[in-house]
Amino acid sequence: MGLILNRRHCLAGVAFGLGFDPSAPGAFAGVMETRRTVFQSRGRDHVVFVMEPTGGGDLTGAAILLLHGSGGLAGSLRDFHREAAAWTLLGCTVVIPDYFSGAPDAAQTDDTGWWTEAVRDAAAWTLELPGVDPDRLGALGYSRGGYLAAEVAVQSTAIRAVVGVASAGNVAPRDILRRPQVLLIHADRDPVIPPARTRRWAGILQNAGVPVTTIAMRSSQHAFDEPTWGYIFAQATGFFVEALAPSPVTQD
Repeated sequence: MGLILNRRHCLAGVAFGLGFDPSAPGAFAGVMETRRTVFQSRGRDHVVFVMEPTGGGDLTGAAILLLHGSGGLAGSLRDFHREAAAWTLLGCTVVIPDYFSGAPDAAQTDDTGWWTEAVRDAAAWTLELPGVDPDRLGALGYSRGGYLAAEVAVQSTAIRAVVGVASAGNVAPRDILRRPQVLLIHADRDPVIPPARTRRWAGILQNAGVPVTTIAMRSSQHAFDEPTWGYIFAQATGFFVEALAPSPVTQD
């Protein structure tokens, strides 16, 4: 299933002026119940921001991981934090981990297998948070983070629903062991991740029995502006509300 929408359809997200150093211990303190803490992967601490629920609604009990791109946590944190505020109002716990090693040039020098392991560990860590239903874990990833979100979801984690933004995936059909719901959102002229690569990944998933929907935006951008992120998160909200709905209670 695929849709093409142009930039006229892009809705502005929740505008929120932020001036911060995301690596600072006090970043986001007291802002929308966000706290900075750490999770462990490969024996080292990784920074993670947790946005606590601020209301109740369709996503109460659910948790969603937001995975940055190759620009690092600082490159995605502002957009993620601004847009995910609406999810916390619906009762969702939002977790934004840094999966890089911490090296100054991590995007170029890290073993990419470390990133996969860190995302798995972040997912496991998230499931231990108070109030999180282990059957209602989702993930949204941008660019490299979109690859990681989908790849770990179809192989080895409890992630039940994935939104990949400006991304694709590199898992062989024989290695697809799990079938989460997947939504792929990309620009139809993305200069970094060719749209044909995203479509190919969608085909691999579909042929493996993974429920997948694609949305192609009429754009030549890979890095998106605030209105486009607003549109992306609006689509993701509807997707997650449906895909992460509580399992029906069976009567004996």
